[in-house]
Amino acid sequence: MQSNWENTYYKRQFEMMTSKSNYPDSSFFEEEVLLLLEQVGRPFTTVLELGAGRGEIANGLARQNKDIVTVELVEEICEYAKKHAHPNVQVICGDFYTVKLNGEFDLILYLDGFGVGNDDDQFFLLQRIYNWLSDDGYVLIDIYQPLYWQKVAGKEMYPFSTKDIIRKYDYDEDENRMTDTWWESGQENDSITQSLACYSPGQIYALCEKAGLHITAYYPSGAMDFEKGVYQKITALDECLSYRIKLKKK
Repeated sequence: MQSNWENTYYKRQFEMMTSKSNYPDSSFFEEEVLLLLEQVGRPFTTVLELGAGRGEIANGLARQNKDIVTVELVEEICEYAKKHAHPNVQVICGDFYTVKLNGEFDLILYLDGFGVGNDDDQFFLLQRIYNWLSDDGYVLIDIYQPLYWQKVAGKEMYPFSTKDIIRKYDYDEDENRMTDTWWESGQENDSITQSLACYSPGQIYALCEKAGLHITAYYPSGAMDFEKGVYQKITALDECLSYRIKLKKK
């Protein structure tokens, strides 16, 4: 499944961030890899990462002696990832909903991007994840928290210190979706927007159970405090921007 905005949005976002050196530095990804290892909490070898972007997380895990397969939609991002890939990383350019993968994986990651399409699309993808997962494997997926996005609808910010890119959060109450819009300063008419479904912990639990996957843990992320103008790294489950779920087969 692919709707109309994904390729354009992720390609333009990649261009905005790469051309102006706005990507987080290596320490951010090193910390994220250590957090993932802690959240998995057991030895594993093979990893599938969906929506892997430029491959920083995959490369970090590869340096921990893991064998990684990544799937990324945008051809330009895949080419960058291949050029910078660790020898233990295989980069596949394709759509999660149609790509054919061989074998099973000890760990499957979908970080910062779940929610494309409707509930039926999420269910279909969760079924595919079930089939790719080894019997004793784990899945980690980031889920957008609707309570946070309702609260911050209409807020604008500068995501980078250069202040040449503007970002606006919003929320579609009827469809229960967050929207995240980016544009370069002075070019609001040439903006890009992603739209992702939000799920409460109870809603995503029910959807995963239907797909044969059981949530064993919830890990809240941080949240932007617009009143103070700072990002809080630690928040409660009902206050976070998104939360990570840990899944296994039922």
